[in-house]
This record gives sequence, structure tokens and C-alpha cells, in this order.
Amino acid sequence: METVTAQEKSDKSSQQSAKKTQFNVNKTSCSDRVNSLLRYLLVKTVDLLLFLVLFLFVLAPLTVKLFPGMGKHFIYLNGLSLPSYFQDLSNPASFGLNSTKNFYLSTDKNVVIGAWHTLPKQLEGDGYKHEEYESLLARTKHPILLYCHGNAFTRSTSHRVALYKLLASLGFHVISFDYRGYGDSSGTPTFEDGLVTDAVTLYLWLREKAGPDVPMYVWGHSLGTGIATKAVRFLTEQRKEYPKALFLESPFNNIFDAAMLHPFSKIFGLLWWFDDLFLDAMHTYGIYLQNDVHILHIELPVLIMHAEDDHVIPIELGLKLYNASKTRPKSFPPVIFHKFSKERGFQHKYIYSAQELPNILGNFLKGIN
Repeated sequence: METVTAQEKSDKSSQQSAKKTQFNVNKTSCSDRVNSLLRYLLVKTVDLLLFLVLFLFVLAPLTVKLFPGMGKHFIYLNGLSLPSYFQDLSNPASFGLNSTKNFYLSTDKNVVIGAWHTLPKQLEGDGYKHEEYESLLARTKHPILLYCHGNAFTRSTSHRVALYKLLASLGFHVISFDYRGYGDSSGTPTFEDGLVTDAVTLYLWLREKAGPDVPMYVWGHSLGTGIATKAVRFLTEQRKEYPKALFLESPFNNIFDAAMLHPFSKIFGLLWWFDDLFLDAMHTYGIYLQNDVHILHIELPVLIMHAEDDHVIPIELGLKLYNASKTRPKSFPPVIFHKFSKERGFQHKYIYSAQELPNILGNFLKGIN
């Protein structure tokens, strides 16, 4: 048997004590680091909260008062777009539109807008050159549809391109464009009348090229419903020019109600300065987009389409517009409201994917012709 001396026992005991001490030191050091991290996170969280309070209750309202024009950027969102490096709007084929010509049109002083002309699908295989597209507006007698897009991004956005393709398959010449300050169009969107001028000028240019007998239609989506509705009112009242019909996809009754019910407003709407952000912009730049007023003066058939699960412009605003239209003179053509159930999942911008949409449009057009 091995004999353990007293010295060996003492050394072993010392080693165990040292290990225990080292463990306690490490445990204390780890605990200190955790406490230090928690204190750091607490300080940073307090700093962030203080900054948010300072921003929301001091800096933001002060900025709104000093720069009332800021509100228009929240309405138009024209700055929200991919840099030109990533998209070549002069080449529609790069967005999947092969029978489409890019062109530019001067609509106002120092304003040139970019636009696309997509041929009816029935003409795709005929080998027409871009130089012939203008003459085809009159020669082929296919109807022409002017599309006014919503805020943010450009005429190349995927859901817009998908709708062009659908409308072209139904036999329309589809003319899409970017308002001033959007995409590759020059100028800046300020007063709503500037954007309306872009739409009106393009429409009249198309009428000049097509001649008086080719049927023309106007389609507006989201913010574009405000542009389209006011443009059509101007055309009918001031120029005695009557499109065959007006299509309104995901419309609102007026821009203020649309802004107040926007998801962004649900977050910041309780702040006292938030209303001023839009009210100041509306009064400063005349941005009212009162569809519920203009529709009363448009002696045209109107088709309103809205999805129940639209969270950007709730269907209740589309219904308010529809109800307002019921006060139009009895002699005016009908306003039709078509609702898409929330189970379909079309939300704000996917109505184009409804399989029954061609039939909806076809039945509407049959009813007015």
C-alpha cells in the first residue's frame, strides 16, 4: 500500500483550495461582465428613448413648422426608387416588355416626362418598328388606355408591368408614364396640378396622334386615381374631350382621409404635429386630390375596383367615393363598384392577378358601348 504523508495531504488540500478560489474569481468576473453589459444596455436604451422623445416632441414638430413642404414628400414618395444605375427605363425590354417603345414628351416648362407605349398583344408578332408605333395609334383602331400609377417608384414596378401585359392582351394600346420628378422624368412634383398637367398633356397628344374616332380610356391606381379623376374632369369640362370610361383601382375619397388612414399614420397619428404635416403641405401646394368632388362632374362611366384586404387605402375609402358618386345627376352614366374578397389576398396592388378581371372589364365595356 502507498502511504500518503502529511505533506502530500497538505499540498493536495492547497491545490483544491486554489482551484476553488480560482473558480470563485472566474464566477465573480463573469458576473461583473454580465452586470456591466446590462448597465451598458440600460444606458443605451435610456439614451434611445430620450432621443425618440426629443425627436417626436421637439425636432419633428419644429421641422414641420419650419419646412411645411416636407409633407408633399410623404404624399408623393417620388424619391423612393431604385437608382438609375440599377434600372434603364429607356429599355422596356429589360422589364419584360418586348413590344414596348420608350419615348419622351414635354408637358410643361422645363418638364419632360418619360413614357412607354405597349402594343396590343394582337400586334406583337407583326414586326413593327418603334418608328411606326405612333402611326399605329390611328391605323389599327385598337383602343388606347392611359395608365396613371400610384406614388413611389416608377412605371417599371413589377405589379404595374403585369397590368400592362394584361391590358395589352385585351387589345389595348397601353400608355404608361412617370409624372414629373418620378423615374427619368424631369421636374419636381409640387402642386397636384403639375401632375395633372402631365396626364392631360399626354392624353391630348395621344388624341392628336390617334384621331377623333379611336376610343380612349383612363386608368388610375392609388394616388393615380386622384390624378386620373381630376385630369378627366379637366378634359371633359375644359377641352370637351370625353374618354370612353374611367377605371379607378384602389381609390380614395380624398387625400387627407387616405393619409390619416395610412399604416404610417397609425403609428404617428396620435402626435399633435402629424396632422399639420399633411395639412400644411395640402394648403401650401394645393394637394387635395378630391376624388369625391371631381367624380360628381365627370359625365362618364366609372368602374371602381377595391380589395377588402387593402391596408394601404382601406376599402372604406373606396366605398365613400362610390357613395359620393350616387349623388351625380341621374342622366350621368353609371358608376360600378367591384369588391374583391379578402380571402383572395389582392391587398393594395395585386388586383391584376384576379383571373376574372378580363371578364369584369369586358362586361363593363359591353355595358357602356
